[in-house]
Amino acid sequence: MKTLKLQQFQFLFRVSTSLQYILSSSFSTVPNLSDTCLNTKPKKFPTLTQEEACKINLLIPRLCLSNHITTAIQLATAALLTNPSPTPKSPSLSFLVHSLALHHDLKLSISLLTLLSRIPQAHPHPRLSPIFTMLIASHLKQGRPKDAFKVYNWMQRPGSPCNCMVNKAVYGILVGGLCASGLVLEGLRVLRDMLRVNLLPEEGLRTKVVRSLLREARIKEAKAFEKLWPCIGCVGGLHKGLDLLDQYIGNWTK
Repeated sequence: MKTLKLQQFQFLFRVSTSLQYILSSSFSTVPNLSDTCLNTKPKKFPTLTQEEACKINLLIPRLCLSNHITTAIQLATAALLTNPSPTPKSPSLSFLVHSLALHHDLKLSISLLTLLSRIPQAHPHPRLSPIFTMLIASHLKQGRPKDAFKVYNWMQRPGSPCNCMVNKAVYGILVGGLCASGLVLEGLRVLRDMLRVNLLPEEGLRTKVVRSLLREARIKEAKAFEKLWPCIGCVGGLHKGLDLLDQYIGNWTK
């Protein structure tokens, strides 16, 4: 029994050390002159063994169920930064995101986002965007659209390394979820952000936006929006769509 506990402690210590090393490296902005001048190979990040990654994958749900969410966040982050597993589709990561969405405040969700956003720019992780998508979708599924919008705003804040990871899927899920939840103004703002980065919404999103406007008794706006929608992808249509959304949002806040 003591040997087992000692092994668990050594395992958690190794993972914690790896995570601290990676995060501290992400704040280093001074180049290594010896690496630059002598053209030596840069330092490699510590990696987890496949056995350790599997242990993390099994531990995360147990930690969430026992309300040790912070430890689960640290383990998941270490695995994502140092090993291909767990992937965004893994049950353990989905379980963690679901557990975060059940909490009444965003402290833990922002903690996960903060750790993931500190990945060194020289070593970007291509699978972070699906994690952000899952987090926003989970908050919407739990009936917390305002928190989903807060997570989005956190990602979009000036200077955030996460704003480039807001993709078409995130925009679509958030616009549809906000409009369906009655937060139409917030949904229109996200849709405007989407058009600003030249991402064209899918046809299904049009129905959700129009229906939400009709529920708000904004019949004139709904008709104008539906009429303009087919032209958004045409030359000059994107700018007309932005102008229309600016007008809607401006009138809404008066």
